[in-house]
Amino acid sequence: MNLFQDPTFIPITIIFLVLLLVALWQKLDRYILPLSIVYVVYAVYTAFTIDETIPVETVAQPVDDTYVAIDTNEEGIKPVEINNDFGEVHLQQDIVKVENKLLKPIPDLRVNSLLFCEFMIDSIRKPINIGNEFPITLEKVYCYSGIRNALGTRTILYEWYFEGKYIDTIPVKIDRSVHWRSWTYKTIKDAQVGQWYVVIRDEPTNTALDTAYFRIIDE
Repeated sequence: MNLFQDPTFIPITIIFLVLLLVALWQKLDRYILPLSIVYVVYAVYTAFTIDETIPVETVAQPVDDTYVAIDTNEEGIKPVEINNDFGEVHLQQDIVKVENKLLKPIPDLRVNSLLFCEFMIDSIRKPINIGNEFPITLEKVYCYSGIRNALGTRTILYEWYFEGKYIDTIPVKIDRSVHWRSWTYKTIKDAQVGQWYVVIRDEPTNTALDTAYFRIIDE
């Protein structure tokens, strides 16, 4: 649990300290306890809803599915719907897995966070119930990323893999930002119990920036 992984933690902490100092300066003691309680609740909630994904081994078979990609910045949310019949998309199944592990750094472009969760709160762009193992009954798994991009507008690819086989690529456009938050979700079918991973790739350079793993279990 790393509070500093949440980009709102430091600004909110600074605001809290300023309000606390003002309350002390103006001798408004009755406000100190409520402010402190609100801040502690926020910190505890943030600590338990932001976590790093623990990698697991990937090991077989794509199934038809529907994806939705959403790219967001501090300025708003822009949905992009993408529907594909994966019965016709198998040309890149034999991509070598080793390629995805050879991550090459790109100056001024990096993934701050890459994780999976059960759902997203759109209004605050926050992943909820983060983990690396989900039941088949969940139906949808969200992949969330926070990317530092000092290079201007470009396209980032979410590449989904099931049991070591390529499934699909979802393009998401991002703008210049210190922490551009975007996410896609996958609808899980009954035949898709097993191990998954998502590769975040920079489209202009075809460079894999990061990889995260999760498992679907049959309860």
